[in-house]
Amino acid sequence: MSERSSGGAPADAGPGRPTQVSLARLAEFGIVPRRNLGQNFLIDDNIVELTLRRLEARPDDVAIEVGAGLGVLTKALLGATACVHAFEIDRRLEPPLRATLGHDPRLRLRMEDIMRVRLEDLDPAPTVCASNLPYSVAAPFLAEAVARLPQVRRYCVMMQKEVADRLTASPGVKDYGSLSVWMQLHVAFLDARPLSRAIFHPRPNVDSTLLTMERSIAHPLVESDPKHLRRVIDAAFASRRKTLANSLSGALGLDKQRVLVVLESEGLTDRTRGEELLPEAYVRLAPALAALSEQGC
Repeated sequence: MSERSSGGAPADAGPGRPTQVSLARLAEFGIVPRRNLGQNFLIDDNIVELTLRRLEARPDDVAIEVGAGLGVLTKALLGATACVHAFEIDRRLEPPLRATLGHDPRLRLRMEDIMRVRLEDLDPAPTVCASNLPYSVAAPFLAEAVARLPQVRRYCVMMQKEVADRLTASPGVKDYGSLSVWMQLHVAFLDARPLSRAIFHPRPNVDSTLLTMERSIAHPLVESDPKHLRRVIDAAFASRRKTLANSLSGALGLDKQRVLVVLESEGLTDRTRGEELLPEAYVRLAPALAALSEQGC
């Protein structure tokens, strides 16, 4: 993507000044990235173009972006969608964001913590999500977004490889956990592209991934009773050293023998562990465990 199409350099960029918009804004406003906020600004316009291609946004889409940074991806999203909800927690970045984005009426720029926002109240409701996600919010934001933003049909997000590996992990591997199960009941993973550390400034000490996901609900229960289902999933992984029966009975306050009866009805044993089950197995277990809770067992 050209400099112009992803935001362009400031008009006063001259000899010796950086021309890529993120680097130019950092220099222009004297911004020093903050490690405690996980700030690694995107400085490769080609990745912006790739993100848009994989997002497959339509002109009537509403985008949500978490970690707007210096506005390079935000600017591109404004050119591809009808409206953009852009969130940035670092208030120092509002002046450079405004310098890049102006006061476009289609932009909803909010300088606040996304984890303190009622996602359900966003108006108009987001239908796509593209972001360079800060490490600290990548997993918790996505876990909330898939449940609370049902209209979002596609995500194309940058994150640390460690988080992407957790999201996409299969049963039986080290990275497979409650986050893996929860996400895989909501989305299908379309593509995971490794990203060079050189496309960020400052250069991070870890690898990153561009992950593309599409909403794909595995079972009606995922949307009809998400709180109980998530509680069951979290309980199953509350203690990896324990068997599934012990984890569920302890975390949910249920009688172990009755929990075992439920597990045996699914062909499981007292030695089964939570990390062995496919995500769909938790959908089958949840209603029976809910019945036990109602009985006070």
